[in-house]
Order: sequence, then structure tokens, then C-alpha cells
Amino acid sequence: MGRQKAVIKARREARRVLRNDSRSHRQREEESVTSLVHMSGLDAIGMARDSRDVAPVEARNDAQAHYLHAIETKQLIFATGEAGCGKTWISAAKAAEALIHKDIDKIIVTRPVLQADEDLGFLPGDIAEKFAPYFRPVYDVLVKRLGSSFMQYCLRPEIGKVEISPFAYMRGRTFENAFVILDEAQNVTAAQMKMFLTRLGENVTVVVNGDITQCDLPAGVQSGLGDALMRFQEDDMVSVVRFSAADCVRSTLCQRTLSAYA
Repeated sequence: MGRQKAVIKARREARRVLRNDSRSHRQREEESVTSLVHMSGLDAIGMARDSRDVAPVEARNDAQAHYLHAIETKQLIFATGEAGCGKTWISAAKAAEALIHKDIDKIIVTRPVLQADEDLGFLPGDIAEKFAPYFRPVYDVLVKRLGSSFMQYCLRPEIGKVEISPFAYMRGRTFENAFVILDEAQNVTAAQMKMFLTRLGENVTVVVNGDITQCDLPAGVQSGLGDALMRFQEDDMVSVVRFSAADCVRSTLCQRTLSAYA
């Protein structure tokens, strides 16, 4: 019996040593990953950073150069123009850049869902999942510029570094230390635009994108974007950028389509 107990004790000791070695190995791996994340300048999120597009955002025409300079130097930017001019891509890429450099605390993306009359109840899931199809153009750019893992981390409710919200949810908010993008702004009313613009607090960059030629509001209802373009002029805080069909950079076919429908 004494010998059997000794064997059992030896086996238990061997298993304990193996468990400790395994635990120590995992800890070394986690410390390695954490140090990589810290070296990147990002907060540790428990995983190695994804590869992401770090190419500089460069203008491809004069209108884009005006737009880029406005985003970098002004607080409120209105941009109107035909599809394919780069309004959404540039604003989302610059928002990602600001978040990575910690110039802001969060990115807020919103747009009216006119075709659903601001009612997303017919779609499954929570509000982020309901809004996801409308958010897709900006989402794809942010994933490319932030990396998919960091993007998913930023979207977590308890983190809140990237927020997706229908325009109807903007009432009563105050935006501070944020990069805010309002897309499809031609489909908000003048009263809604006033409500949105009075939400702006300190250290914000707000980009209002749209195309006043594609307004889906009922006849007789004035577009908030069109109204704002008449009320605001270029100054030290505000910029107004007007793209034309000639500024389309999406593709030659897109340019041809714009010309056909001009």
C-alpha cells in the first residue's frame, strides 16, 4: 500500500507540474500579444492587431482636396455632390485616422432611414443589427482602415468607440470629443437638420454628406441639406464643398451613368 500511494502521489505531482508549465506558457503568450498592441499605440484588447490599410488619404481632384482640407481644419463640413465623388469614403477614412491617433474618443455615424419611415422594427436583431444594411458603406471603410478585430471591439456597447445610430436617435444628444458623420443628409428636413446641428459640443468634427439632386422627401418638404447650404457660408469653423459629376472617381462606367442621367 505504501508503494501504491507513492506512485499516486508522484503522478499527481507530475500533473501539477504540467499544468503550471501550460499556464506559464499561456501567460507568456498573452504578455507578448499585449506588448504588441501597446507598441501599436492602441489600447490592449486581448488580441493582436489586424492588418489594416494605412495608405494616406489623398485627393484625386480639386474638389476632394477642398474636402480633405476642410475635414482637417474645420469643425463643420457640408458636402453635396453626385454618387461616386468619394464623400463617404474620405470622411470615414479620416474618422478612422482620428480615432487611431486618439484625436477623438469615438466615431458616430448616422443617417435617415426614410424608406422605413424611421421604423426599423421589421428587421431582426437589436438596433445595430437593424441599421447595419444602411451603415454598410461606412462600415466597410472603417473595417478596412481600423482592422476587423479592432472594429468589433469598438462596436461593443460597453466600449462605444464606434456608434451606429439612426437619425431619429440623435434628439437630446450632445456630441463631444467625436467625429460625427451624417450621411444621406438630403433626406432630413430643415427642422431635423437644426436639431442635429444644435447637438454639437466641444472638440467635434461633423461631416454632413448628401446629394441634393436625390432627395426622397415628400413633395413640398424642404431638404435640410439644401436649407443648410443656403444658411451657411465658408468661415473659420464651417466649410461648404460642392462636388460635380466631373468629380466622380468611382469608375468610368459611373461617370457615364451620371452623364446619361444629367
